[in-house]
Amino acid sequence: MQRTSGPLYAQTADVLRGRLADKVWKQGDRLPSETDLCREFGVSSITMRRAVGMLAAEGLVIRIQGKGTFASGDHTLVLGPPQLTSFTQDMERRGWRSSARIVSVSFVPASVAVATKLGLAQGGPTTVVKRVRFADEAPVALQTAHLPSLFFPGLERYDFARESLYGVLERVYEVKPANASETYRASTVDEEEAELLDVPPGSPAFRVERVTSDGAGRRIELVESVIRGDRYTLALRLSASRQPGRGLSPVEGTPGET
Repeated sequence: MQRTSGPLYAQTADVLRGRLADKVWKQGDRLPSETDLCREFGVSSITMRRAVGMLAAEGLVIRIQGKGTFASGDHTLVLGPPQLTSFTQDMERRGWRSSARIVSVSFVPASVAVATKLGLAQGGPTTVVKRVRFADEAPVALQTAHLPSLFFPGLERYDFARESLYGVLERVYEVKPANASETYRASTVDEEEAELLDVPPGSPAFRVERVTSDGAGRRIELVESVIRGDRYTLALRLSASRQPGRGLSPVEGTPGET
């Protein structure tokens, strides 16, 4: 590799980026191993790892543990017309294969904030399911779902790495999500979130909060999602006619307050 000015890892990333743009590696192609790339470029494994990490943060490649690094397709999530669907349903509608990895399932007394949003007494029992969500094996979101344990006893028995949460609620508990409200906030990921989403700490992200109710008006779920900023586009369709309950509202207070 011809050396130019700038950090060596950035130069290496530029060359790899060019090869991806030239379709040397097409969508789904496995890149050469780190050892082979280091040998070809004449750089250390640390340099190559940083270079590939830059491409992963940009969404150009996907790193899959135990399998290698692959040229990425377009797995950008675009929010279109409002529609209440699960992550699994949304991925199927887009023609992508969804999967999940369980981070934790726990019983947690509801904090003041969670209790208020779910209409529970403070300290009321909740089942908290934390998962990394994937689209065609690419991590795109970290979701933490809070559900009232009294509504859904035994929820922890189900394997939500394989099953849709909404599917279990409807099939087992005969509870069907009917409507929801969502809020969106631009943010960055912390170190734990960065590791789970395979991006550098401080990378941009959307934080989406959804409160879901059933047909009887009971609030059945609070979901807090951290979505990779390079995997998410917010698209709104605007109309000159006014419709109550639609549109964007200014947030009072200083940035970062909730």
